[in-house]
Amino acid sequence: MHKGKILLLSLILFVFSAGNTFAQSEPDYQTALAEFQKGNSEKALEIIRVLHEQGKRSYDTHYLAAFCHYNAGRNKSAATHWSEALKLKPGDPAVSVDFARYLIQAGRNSDALEIIYNSYQTNPKNREVRLLYATTLLYNNKAREALYIIEKLKAEDGNDYRPLVLEAQVYFYLGSAEKAEVSLKWAQSLVPNNPNVLNNLGLVYEKAGNQEAKRGNIKKALEQLRNAKEQLESALKLKPDDEKIKGNIRRIEARINALSAG
Repeated sequence: MHKGKILLLSLILFVFSAGNTFAQSEPDYQTALAEFQKGNSEKALEIIRVLHEQGKRSYDTHYLAAFCHYNAGRNKSAATHWSEALKLKPGDPAVSVDFARYLIQAGRNSDALEIIYNSYQTNPKNREVRLLYATTLLYNNKAREALYIIEKLKAEDGNDYRPLVLEAQVYFYLGSAEKAEVSLKWAQSLVPNNPNVLNNLGLVYEKAGNQEAKRGNIKKALEQLRNAKEQLESALKLKPDDEKIKGNIRRIEARINALSAG
């Protein structure tokens, strides 16, 4: 009896050790997912292609394929699979958020708004969807509409710093450095060592400094710009390889030197 069990176990181990053969003869989503989780995105895609050729397309296979392509830098292919996944689950929050974020990164703000709005209609209480919907509204020059959603998000959870950062971006867009500073200071009280908050606060001080310089208040301008540099240097300590933060510091240093020189 034990001998039979040993032989059976040996056979199972042999079958699983021949991973490629097994994947080709018995492809399924879980096998593709396991390969993806091991870092084998291309192998996962091979399994998914076989599944699709067999007519076994699903929301899960398209969503996983999108991740595989996105990780490999094939963004257009990823977008195709996100789109196919949404056809199978219209308004799905997870896919809609990922797809809309990619579209924003690609500068396709109106397309991103359409995707996330459809999800918002289906999932009006989903916090991640609402946050991205507000963000996408801002990127489509609908700042006041974004503020309406942000106010509700703030009221529902006072410990979530993200609506405050987004609110600051809205006020920054509207030209109010003072209101943006208030929002970011509140966010900073919740996450004191968040480099993105510190970077944004530095940009707000930079804007305030440039506004003072336009008014001819050079002393106040320099004070704000030095505050900006201080916040950005704190952010850089937390993210020492961030090229954007480094660039912001260089720009502000040049502005300080120019104003100091008269």
